[in-house]
Amino acid sequence: MLCCSLRRAGTRLRITAQLVETRTGHSSWAERFDRELKDVFEVQDEIARKITQALRITLTPQEEKAIVLKPTANAQAYDAYLRGRSYARRETRPDLEFAMQMFDLAILLDSDFALAHAGIAHACAMIHGWHDPAPKWIDKGLAACEQALKLDPHLSEVLVARGLLLYVQKKYAEAIEYARMAIERKPDCPGAYNVLARSYFASGRLEEIAALVEHALEANGDDYNLYIPLENALEKLGRSEALGDVRERLRRVLEQQLEMVPEDVRARVLLASNLARGKDAERAILELERAVTLRPDDSNILYNAACVYGRLSRKKEALVMLKKAKEHGYHNVAWISRDPDLACLHGEPEFKVFVDSTESAT
Repeated sequence: MLCCSLRRAGTRLRITAQLVETRTGHSSWAERFDRELKDVFEVQDEIARKITQALRITLTPQEEKAIVLKPTANAQAYDAYLRGRSYARRETRPDLEFAMQMFDLAILLDSDFALAHAGIAHACAMIHGWHDPAPKWIDKGLAACEQALKLDPHLSEVLVARGLLLYVQKKYAEAIEYARMAIERKPDCPGAYNVLARSYFASGRLEEIAALVEHALEANGDDYNLYIPLENALEKLGRSEALGDVRERLRRVLEQQLEMVPEDVRARVLLASNLARGKDAERAILELERAVTLRPDDSNILYNAACVYGRLSRKKEALVMLKKAKEHGYHNVAWISRDPDLACLHGEPEFKVFVDSTESAT
Protein backbone atom coordinates (compact mmCIF):
# COMPACT_ATOMS: atom_id res chain seq x y z
CA MET A 1 0.00 0.00 0.00
CA LEU A 2 1.30 3.48 -0.89
CA CYS A 3 0.87 6.13 1.81
CA CYS A 4 1.55 9.78 1.05
CA SER A 5 1.43 12.99 3.03
CA LEU A 6 1.63 16.42 1.45
CA ARG A 7 2.47 19.77 2.99
CA ARG A 8 2.25 23.00 1.04
CA ALA A 9 3.81 26.38 1.87
CA GLY A 10 3.18 28.92 -0.85
CA THR A 11 4.45 27.38 -4.06
CA ARG A 12 6.59 24.79 -2.25
CA LEU A 13 5.48 21.17 -1.77
CA ARG A 14 6.86 18.60 0.63
CA ILE A 15 5.71 15.09 -0.19
CA THR A 16 6.51 12.10 1.99
CA ALA A 17 5.79 8.75 0.34
CA GLN A 18 6.17 5.26 1.74
CA LEU A 19 5.30 1.72 0.79
CA VAL A 20 3.60 -0.13 3.63
CA GLU A 21 2.89 -3.85 3.78
CA THR A 22 -0.84 -3.87 4.47
CA ARG A 23 -0.89 -6.88 6.77
CA THR A 24 1.98 -5.94 9.10
CA GLY A 25 2.20 -2.16 8.74
CA HIS A 26 5.93 -2.51 7.98
CA SER A 27 7.41 0.20 5.74
CA SER A 28 9.55 -1.26 2.94
CA TRP A 29 10.47 2.07 1.32
CA ALA A 30 10.11 5.74 2.20
CA GLU A 31 11.39 9.00 0.79
CA ARG A 32 10.74 12.73 1.06
CA PHE A 33 10.45 15.07 -1.93
CA ASP A 34 10.76 18.88 -1.73
CA ARG A 35 9.62 20.54 -4.93
CA GLU A 36 7.91 23.57 -6.45
CA LEU A 37 4.20 23.25 -7.22
CA LYS A 38 4.96 23.58 -10.92
CA ASP A 39 7.01 20.36 -10.69
CA VAL A 40 4.15 18.26 -9.25
CA PHE A 41 3.88 16.04 -12.34
CA GLU A 42 7.61 15.40 -12.46
CA VAL A 43 7.70 14.33 -8.81
CA GLN A 44 4.65 12.12 -9.41
CA ASP A 45 6.58 10.35 -12.18
CA GLU A 46 9.64 10.09 -9.95
CA ILE A 47 7.66 8.51 -7.10
CA ALA A 48 6.04 6.01 -9.49
CA ARG A 49 9.41 4.95 -10.89
CA LYS A 50 11.00 4.62 -7.45
CA ILE A 51 8.10 2.44 -6.34
CA THR A 52 8.60 0.13 -9.31
CA GLN A 53 12.29 -0.07 -8.43
CA ALA A 54 11.52 -0.81 -4.78
CA LEU A 55 9.13 -3.57 -5.80
CA ARG A 56 11.50 -4.83 -8.51
CA ILE A 57 8.79 -4.45 -11.15
CA THR A 58 9.43 -4.23 -14.87
CA LEU A 59 6.88 -1.98 -16.52
CA THR A 60 5.22 -2.84 -19.81
CA PRO A 61 5.28 -0.20 -22.59
CA GLN A 62 1.60 0.51 -21.82
CA GLU A 63 2.39 1.08 -18.13
CA GLU A 64 5.32 3.34 -19.04
CA LYS A 65 2.94 5.37 -21.18
CA ALA A 66 0.38 5.57 -18.37
CA ILE A 67 2.98 7.00 -15.97
CA VAL A 68 3.91 9.89 -18.26
CA LEU A 69 0.29 10.64 -19.22
CA LYS A 70 -0.84 13.83 -17.48
CA PRO A 71 -4.52 14.39 -16.55
CA THR A 72 -4.06 18.13 -17.06
CA ALA A 73 -1.26 20.44 -18.14
CA ASN A 74 -2.24 22.95 -15.44
CA ALA A 75 -0.45 22.29 -12.15
CA GLN A 76 -2.78 24.59 -10.19
CA ALA A 77 -5.83 22.75 -11.56
CA TYR A 78 -4.29 19.44 -10.52
CA ASP A 79 -3.54 20.81 -7.06
CA ALA A 80 -7.17 21.93 -6.67
CA TYR A 81 -8.38 18.50 -7.83
CA LEU A 82 -6.18 16.68 -5.30
CA ARG A 83 -7.42 18.93 -2.51
CA GLY A 84 -11.00 18.26 -3.59
CA ARG A 85 -10.45 14.51 -3.60
CA SER A 86 -8.89 14.64 -0.13
CA TYR A 87 -11.83 16.57 1.32
CA ALA A 88 -14.45 14.46 -0.46
CA ARG A 89 -13.13 11.35 1.27
CA ARG A 90 -14.14 12.85 4.62
CA GLU A 91 -17.85 12.70 3.60
CA THR A 92 -19.21 15.40 5.92
CA ARG A 93 -21.42 18.05 4.30
CA PRO A 94 -18.97 20.96 4.80
CA ASP A 95 -16.08 18.87 3.49
CA LEU A 96 -18.08 17.79 0.44
CA GLU A 97 -19.09 21.37 -0.27
CA PHE A 98 -15.45 22.46 -0.09
CA ALA A 99 -14.48 19.56 -2.35
CA MET A 100 -17.04 20.76 -4.90
CA GLN A 101 -15.50 24.23 -4.77
CA MET A 102 -12.07 22.73 -5.43
CA PHE A 103 -13.34 20.66 -8.37
CA ASP A 104 -15.07 23.77 -9.76
CA LEU A 105 -11.81 25.70 -9.42
CA ALA A 106 -9.93 22.94 -11.23
CA ILE A 107 -12.44 23.12 -14.10
CA LEU A 108 -12.22 26.92 -14.17
CA LEU A 109 -8.45 26.58 -14.61
CA ASP A 110 -8.80 23.77 -17.17
CA SER A 111 -12.27 23.17 -18.59
CA ASP A 112 -11.08 19.93 -20.26
CA PHE A 113 -9.97 18.35 -16.97
CA ALA A 114 -12.03 15.12 -17.05
CA LEU A 115 -11.01 13.95 -13.57
CA ALA A 116 -12.38 17.13 -12.01
CA HIS A 117 -15.75 16.59 -13.70
CA ALA A 118 -15.74 13.01 -12.35
CA GLY A 119 -14.91 14.44 -8.91
CA ILE A 120 -18.03 16.62 -9.02
CA ALA A 121 -20.15 13.58 -9.95
CA HIS A 122 -18.71 11.58 -7.05
CA ALA A 123 -19.32 14.41 -4.55
CA CYS A 124 -22.90 14.86 -5.81
CA ALA A 125 -23.56 11.17 -5.19
CA MET A 126 -22.26 11.41 -1.61
CA ILE A 127 -24.29 14.54 -0.85
CA HIS A 128 -27.42 12.81 -2.17
CA GLY A 129 -26.75 9.55 -0.35
CA TRP A 130 -25.49 10.86 2.97
CA HIS A 131 -27.05 14.29 3.43
CA ASP A 132 -29.72 15.53 1.01
CA PRO A 133 -31.87 13.17 -1.12
CA ALA A 134 -32.99 15.98 -3.45
CA PRO A 135 -33.06 14.79 -7.11
CA LYS A 136 -30.96 17.78 -8.19
CA TRP A 137 -27.81 16.06 -6.94
CA ILE A 138 -28.42 13.04 -9.16
CA ASP A 139 -29.10 15.29 -12.13
CA LYS A 140 -25.96 17.32 -11.54
CA GLY A 141 -23.89 14.17 -10.98
CA LEU A 142 -25.10 12.54 -14.19
CA ALA A 143 -24.37 15.71 -16.16
CA ALA A 144 -20.83 15.79 -14.74
CA CYS A 145 -20.36 12.11 -15.68
CA GLU A 146 -21.49 12.83 -19.22
CA GLN A 147 -19.06 15.72 -19.54
CA ALA A 148 -16.18 13.66 -18.13
CA LEU A 149 -16.86 10.87 -20.62
CA LYS A 150 -16.91 13.33 -23.51
CA LEU A 151 -13.46 14.49 -22.49
CA ASP A 152 -12.06 11.03 -21.71
CA PRO A 153 -14.19 8.01 -22.76
CA HIS A 154 -11.77 5.62 -21.02
CA LEU A 155 -11.67 7.30 -17.60
CA SER A 156 -12.10 4.72 -14.85
CA GLU A 157 -12.94 7.30 -12.18
CA VAL A 158 -16.12 8.31 -14.02
CA LEU A 159 -17.28 4.68 -13.89
CA VAL A 160 -16.84 4.78 -10.12
CA ALA A 161 -18.80 8.04 -9.88
CA ARG A 162 -21.55 6.59 -12.05
CA GLY A 163 -21.62 3.48 -9.86
CA LEU A 164 -21.95 5.56 -6.70
CA LEU A 165 -24.79 7.56 -8.23
CA LEU A 166 -26.55 4.25 -8.89
CA TYR A 167 -25.77 2.96 -5.39
CA VAL A 168 -27.37 5.94 -3.66
CA GLN A 169 -30.47 5.38 -5.85
CA LYS A 170 -30.59 1.76 -4.57
CA LYS A 171 -29.80 0.39 -8.04
CA TYR A 172 -27.28 -2.02 -6.60
CA ALA A 173 -26.93 -4.49 -9.48
CA GLU A 174 -26.09 -1.68 -11.90
CA ALA A 175 -23.72 -0.08 -9.38
CA ILE A 176 -21.88 -3.40 -9.07
CA GLU A 177 -21.42 -3.61 -12.84
CA TYR A 178 -19.96 -0.11 -13.05
CA ALA A 179 -17.59 -0.77 -10.15
CA ARG A 180 -16.45 -4.02 -11.77
CA MET A 181 -15.82 -2.24 -15.07
CA ALA A 182 -13.72 0.38 -13.28
CA ILE A 183 -11.63 -2.27 -11.52
CA GLU A 184 -11.14 -4.22 -14.74
CA ARG A 185 -9.93 -1.09 -16.46
CA LYS A 186 -7.83 0.20 -13.54
CA PRO A 187 -7.37 -2.26 -10.61
CA ASP A 188 -6.35 0.43 -8.12
CA CYS A 189 -8.95 3.00 -9.18
CA PRO A 190 -9.82 5.13 -6.12
CA GLY A 191 -13.25 4.36 -4.68
CA ALA A 192 -14.03 1.42 -6.97
CA TYR A 193 -13.85 -1.31 -4.34
CA ASN A 194 -15.77 0.86 -1.88
CA VAL A 195 -18.70 1.19 -4.31
CA LEU A 196 -18.50 -2.52 -5.09
CA ALA A 197 -18.42 -3.64 -1.44
CA ARG A 198 -21.17 -1.23 -0.36
CA SER A 199 -23.41 -2.41 -3.19
CA TYR A 200 -22.78 -6.05 -2.29
CA PHE A 201 -23.53 -5.30 1.37
CA ALA A 202 -26.78 -3.50 0.58
CA SER A 203 -27.74 -6.50 -1.57
CA GLY A 204 -26.92 -9.01 1.17
CA ARG A 205 -24.12 -10.57 -0.93
CA LEU A 206 -21.71 -11.02 1.97
CA GLU A 207 -19.68 -13.94 0.63
CA GLU A 208 -18.73 -11.89 -2.40
CA ILE A 209 -17.39 -9.16 -0.13
CA ALA A 210 -15.32 -11.69 1.83
CA ALA A 211 -13.82 -12.96 -1.42
CA LEU A 212 -12.51 -9.54 -2.45
CA VAL A 213 -11.05 -8.30 0.88
CA GLU A 214 -7.38 -8.85 0.06
CA HIS A 215 -7.66 -7.50 -3.48
CA ALA A 216 -9.54 -4.46 -2.20
CA LEU A 217 -7.05 -3.61 0.53
CA GLU A 218 -4.10 -4.17 -1.77
CA ALA A 219 -5.61 -1.70 -4.26
CA ASN A 220 -7.19 0.93 -1.99
CA GLY A 221 -6.00 0.15 1.53
CA ASP A 222 -5.24 3.81 2.28
CA ASP A 223 -8.95 4.68 1.98
CA TYR A 224 -10.46 4.31 5.45
CA ASN A 225 -14.01 4.31 4.04
CA LEU A 226 -13.36 1.04 2.22
CA TYR A 227 -12.89 -0.90 5.46
CA ILE A 228 -16.44 -0.35 6.71
CA PRO A 229 -18.38 -2.68 4.38
CA LEU A 230 -15.53 -5.22 4.60
CA GLU A 231 -15.73 -5.28 8.41
CA ASN A 232 -19.49 -5.51 8.47
CA ALA A 233 -19.60 -8.42 6.04
CA LEU A 234 -16.86 -10.38 7.82
CA GLU A 235 -18.59 -9.89 11.16
CA LYS A 236 -21.94 -11.08 9.86
CA LEU A 237 -20.24 -14.12 8.32
CA GLY A 238 -18.46 -14.94 11.59
CA ARG A 239 -14.96 -14.71 10.04
CA SER A 240 -13.35 -13.61 13.29
CA GLU A 241 -9.70 -14.02 12.28
CA ALA A 242 -10.06 -12.05 9.04
CA LEU A 243 -12.20 -9.48 10.86
CA GLY A 244 -9.55 -8.90 13.51
CA ASP A 245 -6.91 -8.42 10.84
CA VAL A 246 -9.02 -5.88 8.92
CA ARG A 247 -9.83 -3.95 12.11
CA GLU A 248 -6.18 -3.75 13.07
CA ARG A 249 -5.25 -2.49 9.60
CA LEU A 250 -8.00 0.10 9.77
CA ARG A 251 -6.82 1.40 13.11
CA ARG A 252 -3.32 1.94 11.71
CA VAL A 253 -4.73 3.79 8.69
CA LEU A 254 -6.95 6.01 10.87
CA GLU A 255 -4.23 6.85 13.35
CA GLN A 256 -1.84 7.69 10.53
CA GLN A 257 -4.48 9.90 8.88
CA LEU A 258 -5.22 11.77 12.11
CA GLU A 259 -1.52 12.27 12.73
CA MET A 260 -1.30 14.02 9.35
CA VAL A 261 -4.79 15.64 9.32
CA PRO A 262 -6.10 15.99 12.91
CA GLU A 263 -9.14 17.97 11.70
CA ASP A 264 -10.46 14.99 9.69
CA VAL A 265 -13.71 14.43 11.60
CA ARG A 266 -14.71 11.41 9.51
CA ALA A 267 -11.47 9.62 10.43
CA ARG A 268 -11.98 10.55 14.07
CA VAL A 269 -15.50 9.13 14.33
CA LEU A 270 -14.37 5.97 12.52
CA LEU A 271 -11.54 5.64 15.04
CA ALA A 272 -14.16 5.94 17.80
CA SER A 273 -16.09 3.10 16.16
CA ASN A 274 -12.93 1.03 15.84
CA LEU A 275 -12.12 1.54 19.52
CA ALA A 276 -15.69 0.67 20.52
CA ARG A 277 -15.46 -2.57 18.56
CA GLY A 278 -12.26 -3.30 20.48
CA LYS A 279 -14.11 -2.65 23.77
CA ASP A 280 -12.02 0.45 24.58
CA ALA A 281 -15.10 2.39 25.68
CA GLU A 282 -13.34 5.29 27.38
CA ARG A 283 -11.21 6.23 24.35
CA ALA A 284 -14.12 5.56 21.99
CA ILE A 285 -16.40 8.04 23.77
CA LEU A 286 -13.60 10.61 23.92
CA GLU A 287 -13.03 10.46 20.15
CA LEU A 288 -16.78 10.39 19.51
CA GLU A 289 -17.39 13.53 21.57
CA ARG A 290 -14.59 15.34 19.74
CA ALA A 291 -16.10 14.43 16.37
CA VAL A 292 -19.67 15.42 17.29
CA THR A 293 -18.44 18.71 18.80
CA LEU A 294 -16.75 19.58 15.51
CA ARG A 295 -19.74 18.53 13.33
CA PRO A 296 -22.85 18.59 15.58
CA ASP A 297 -25.29 18.81 12.65
CA ASP A 298 -23.70 16.43 10.15
CA SER A 299 -25.90 13.43 9.35
CA ASN A 300 -23.01 11.11 8.58
CA ILE A 301 -21.13 11.89 11.78
CA LEU A 302 -24.34 11.56 13.82
CA TYR A 303 -25.10 8.18 12.25
CA ASN A 304 -21.61 6.93 13.07
CA ALA A 305 -22.02 8.26 16.60
CA ALA A 306 -25.14 6.08 16.88
CA CYS A 307 -23.02 3.13 15.73
CA VAL A 308 -20.43 3.78 18.44
CA TYR A 309 -23.13 3.86 21.11
CA GLY A 310 -24.63 0.73 19.58
CA ARG A 311 -21.31 -1.07 19.86
CA LEU A 312 -21.17 -0.10 23.51
CA SER A 313 -24.78 -1.33 24.02
CA ARG A 314 -25.92 2.13 25.03
CA LYS A 315 -29.31 1.81 23.36
CA LYS A 316 -30.85 5.09 24.46
CA GLU A 317 -27.96 7.21 23.19
CA ALA A 318 -27.81 5.18 19.96
CA LEU A 319 -31.49 5.86 19.21
CA VAL A 320 -31.10 9.55 20.02
CA MET A 321 -28.21 9.84 17.57
CA LEU A 322 -30.08 7.86 14.90
CA LYS A 323 -33.02 10.25 15.14
CA LYS A 324 -30.71 13.24 14.94
CA ALA A 325 -28.98 11.74 11.91
CA LYS A 326 -32.35 11.30 10.20
CA GLU A 327 -33.37 14.88 11.06
CA HIS A 328 -30.21 16.10 9.32
CA GLY A 329 -30.70 14.01 6.17
CA TYR A 330 -29.46 10.45 6.78
CA HIS A 331 -31.80 8.02 5.01
CA ASN A 332 -29.83 4.91 3.97
CA VAL A 333 -32.32 2.32 5.22
CA ALA A 334 -30.59 -0.61 3.48
CA TRP A 335 -27.48 0.18 5.51
CA ILE A 336 -29.23 0.94 8.80
CA SER A 337 -31.18 -2.31 8.82
CA ARG A 338 -28.09 -4.45 8.12
CA ASP A 339 -25.47 -2.60 10.15
CA PRO A 340 -24.03 -4.92 12.84
CA ASP A 341 -23.01 -1.85 14.84
CA LEU A 342 -26.71 -1.46 15.67
CA ALA A 343 -27.30 -5.12 16.57
CA CYS A 344 -28.21 -4.20 20.15
CA LEU A 345 -31.25 -2.38 18.76
CA HIS A 346 -32.53 -5.21 16.60
CA GLY A 347 -35.77 -6.45 18.08
CA GLU A 348 -36.40 -3.16 19.86
CA PRO A 349 -39.89 -1.86 18.91
CA GLU A 350 -38.66 1.74 18.76
CA PHE A 351 -35.89 0.79 16.33
CA LYS A 352 -38.36 -1.02 14.06
CA VAL A 353 -40.62 2.03 14.04
CA PHE A 354 -37.61 4.20 13.20
CA VAL A 355 -36.52 1.98 10.27
CA ASP A 356 -40.07 1.70 8.92
CA SER A 357 -40.64 5.46 9.11
CA THR A 358 -37.30 6.17 7.46
CA GLU A 359 -38.06 3.73 4.65
CA SER A 360 -41.51 5.20 4.02
CA ALA A 361 -40.00 8.68 3.82
CA THR A 362 -37.53 7.78 1.04
